[in-house]
Amino acid sequence: MLNYLVFGIAIAIFATVIIISAKAISRGVEAKQSMKVKPDYKKEVLSDNEEDTNFSKSETNVVNQINDLNNLKKQGIISEEEFKKAKEKILN
Repeated sequence: MLNYLVFGIAIAIFATVIIISAKAISRGVEAKQSMKVKPDYKKEVLSDNEEDTNFSKSETNVVNQINDLNNLKKQGIISEEEFKKAKEKILN
């Protein structure tokens, strides 16, 4: 009788481990598939909208330049007036 109880508990534990492992594996497969989909989508968008990507690169460049100016102002290297002039020059 005790043997049946021990075997029953062992089978229940084994089944639980298999179920948990299967869930983890399926999540990994789903994550890998979703990662494969994203780069293809990005390639499509990039090839269709090359002008937009060039614009976004220039926008990023402007933002970086303004951030650099702001850091110089915070460090006290340039004054508020110089910061405003340089910022307007970048934006125009």
